[in-house]
Amino acid sequence: MGGSTHSEIAVTSDDAVLDVDVQTTFMPGGGLPVVEGDLIVPVVKKVHGFFPPWRRYASLDRHPKGHISLASSYVGHEPGTVLTEEMVAGWTNGHRHLSEQANFCCGDLDEYLAKVKTQILWPDHAIAGTAEAELHPELSGADHRIVVVKGTDTRCDSYSAFRDNLRRPTGLADAMREHGVKRLFLTGLAFDFCVGWSALDAADEGFEAYVIEDATRPVNRPGTVDKMRADLAAKGVRIISSVQLVRP
Repeated sequence: MGGSTHSEIAVTSDDAVLDVDVQTTFMPGGGLPVVEGDLIVPVVKKVHGFFPPWRRYASLDRHPKGHISLASSYVGHEPGTVLTEEMVAGWTNGHRHLSEQANFCCGDLDEYLAKVKTQILWPDHAIAGTAEAELHPELSGADHRIVVVKGTDTRCDSYSAFRDNLRRPTGLADAMREHGVKRLFLTGLAFDFCVGWSALDAADEGFEAYVIEDATRPVNRPGTVDKMRADLAAKGVRIISSVQLVRP
């Protein structure tokens, strides 16, 4: 992705790492594969060497079947479709706009899109009760102080580890502040969605935020990487490499 700087960054006791959705569902062979997503795992593990377990945090994406963000919840709409308020205006439950497994109604969809404006439809991924809804097997919940599970509300998607797409907080920011975290380093999948949104929210919450570039990969929909890079720069989030991390 390019653009990282090369100055050394000494990791201190006020620092923490946030592993965003390091799950097989986002890696080759998973429900929503990111190209080279599997290559981040050894880098994430290397980054962990700079942070004790009580300075490691993680998020997990986890969806019930029939979730509002899944293309399989709709009739005639493929993954990648972007729903808008205008597109669904006039949809009624009496017509086959929603599939039989949808766990929401057209009114729920109207209300949601009135607030978030757009929703990308994704293939089935990170379905609750499957291995893809868990941390990558080379990581463990015991490796982290807190693991936030997001995306479980059938009527709302959730990219950021700090807030869902309706901007409702997960409580992670408050917990980090209570633990004395001031500077946050982010890894995970994917750069232009869940990692980026988490980094932006981290900055909004007052943390000094860094995205470790070689510990993430993008979905890379048209324009999403460039937009995320610009949004991160505007918020003061730095993009770095894992090789810049050093012990004080």
